[in-house]
Amino acid sequence: MSIPRLGICIILTFIFLAVALSYAQNAASTPPTFLLSKYQHSVGEEVDRCDHSADGLHCTAHFELKFTGDSVPLDAEIATTASFVPKSYVVKGRNSTRSYLDLEIKITGKQAEILENGKSRTANLPQHFFTLVQNAPLLTEELLFAYWNKQGRPNSIKLLPAGEVHIQLRGQDQVQGERLQRYSIHGVTWGNETVWLNARQQVAAVIGTDAEEDRFEALRPRYAPAMKQLVNQAATDAVADLMLASGKLHPIASGLIAFTHATIINPDGSAPLHDATVVIRDGKIAAVGPAAQVPAGATVLDASNKFILPGLWDTHAHFEQWEWALAYLASGITSVRDVGNEIEFLVPIRKAINSGQGFGPTMYAAGLIDSDPGSLTSEHAEDAAAVHRIVSRYHDLGFEEMKIYQSLKPELVSVVAAEAHQLKMQVTGHIPTGMDALQGVNAGMDQINHINFAARVMRSQGSTDIRADSPEAQKAIRLFLDHHTVIEPTLARSEFNLHSQRRLFSEIEPSVSLLPPEMAVILNNSGVPPANEARAAISFQMALKATRLLHDAGIPILAGSDQVVPGHSIHRELELLVQAGLTPLEAIRCATTTPAAVLGVSDELGTIAVGKRADLVVLNADPLADIRNIRRVNWTVTRGRVFSPGQLWLAIDFRPPQN
Repeated sequence: MSIPRLGICIILTFIFLAVALSYAQNAASTPPTFLLSKYQHSVGEEVDRCDHSADGLHCTAHFELKFTGDSVPLDAEIATTASFVPKSYVVKGRNSTRSYLDLEIKITGKQAEILENGKSRTANLPQHFFTLVQNAPLLTEELLFAYWNKQGRPNSIKLLPAGEVHIQLRGQDQVQGERLQRYSIHGVTWGNETVWLNARQQVAAVIGTDAEEDRFEALRPRYAPAMKQLVNQAATDAVADLMLASGKLHPIASGLIAFTHATIINPDGSAPLHDATVVIRDGKIAAVGPAAQVPAGATVLDASNKFILPGLWDTHAHFEQWEWALAYLASGITSVRDVGNEIEFLVPIRKAINSGQGFGPTMYAAGLIDSDPGSLTSEHAEDAAAVHRIVSRYHDLGFEEMKIYQSLKPELVSVVAAEAHQLKMQVTGHIPTGMDALQGVNAGMDQINHINFAARVMRSQGSTDIRADSPEAQKAIRLFLDHHTVIEPTLARSEFNLHSQRRLFSEIEPSVSLLPPEMAVILNNSGVPPANEARAAISFQMALKATRLLHDAGIPILAGSDQVVPGHSIHRELELLVQAGLTPLEAIRCATTTPAAVLGVSDELGTIAVGKRADLVVLNADPLADIRNIRRVNWTVTRGRVFSPGQLWLAIDFRPPQN
């Protein structure tokens, strides 16, 4: 009996669907190779598979993050010889919520054919090379270690498509009953990662940062119970690295110093002082002005044609690795406020810097608090008792503020505020899902991070514009004024998040060209797709307009970068504040006098006056004439120590800008 052709098609379709369903079920049930976390909170998994043959190794990996309501999938395929020499490498997908990878590499003889984001090129192969871009998937790092061992542990390995990696043995740790070898690996992500290998030469754990610039942990499941131990050890290594780097850097002056023939710009509104002298003694400003005398024995630095400002602030830092310390100083930033981090990492780094043992900006901190699910912190609060415990812990650790995050239960905002205020701590942060900025302020929030939260309540429902005379804008401004609310726009972050994918970010922010390739690739492989460009452009213009309206109404504005390009993005923040409508002097106040007042340290910082801490930035051109001159840093002075930016940039693999 024959089966009609239509029947055959139906049968084959059912067979195909059954096979596909079986494959999907098997993939879903495959145990993860790595458990992925941010700030010690589970956010995803990676599943790897490798097949060995006479020709070598063929591996596949599926990496996927799931957090903040977004899915971030990435797939990779890599083939190597039996000696782990790469033959081909394909990676496609997203390695963060803001960046993507589209890369194919094929090795032919002594050349590599590279197809990256649709553009092809060839590259000659050095003696030691490996195919890898960033640390997702983790499988590629494990294969990199296998290659390194097989090749006799060379001092450096060139990476394709770009970069160079260095691996250093740091020690051994007893973890879950096993002795693991601990390494630092430099150049996969910017700076150092801490990696542990087990006796089978498998990567047991990786602690560092990811393409989102977040603290990141990847552990094989059997080592997951040792998360805290590994995080603490990685922090110990980071402090040691900061101390080592600081020991190799030498201030060009300290102790008794005199800057002469300078123009002094004080953001307090007084007129610039010309041909003036600033005398520093033991980390404090001892004299300032045209009549100030140079004391005997002082190191004299000629500041002719230079402009001295108070050291800048970045009030929206996420100090995820020690390298940020030197990036900030190189940019003229002498104070930062960290607004969300791992306690185990931030506390020892902050202690090392604020005690003067390691070089970096003075650090203030807001403790992150959130609820599950969707959290990006290990400090979860589901009820008032947990809030009390968490706020008290941050206070005891010396944090000045609390930071509300996106998933905190709205009913707990007032509880956090009450607990924090009782301990003389301010409350800043996001407006949690389920409430708006007006409700957040009424619940006790003192500050709002990110202008979009304020902009939403300043326009009518469905409107794509903000009108100063609208009832919504007037209501919001009146409430913010009545509650003395402080707004931190983070325009540099908005610009990065909302720029077009069709335009390299380096065309918008030229400092990207100064970055090591492992960081530049993240920033350039970013942006909104063409279908969303128009809406993104409208959102960014609303952010600028809302910032101008709030500032003009007398609401304090803070300059905060929210990362993007280390150090440089606070310069971009000031440029965007001017683009929004502030004068250069008003923008500079957002990074000097205003944060000093908000953090309650105006008696120490914010202006150049006798008795204040000697935190200064010396520029090669006038920022009042052109705010872009804020980038032209000649010297940074922190606690009376004078640094040349060039040596700081080179110590963290950045190229110094041309000043």
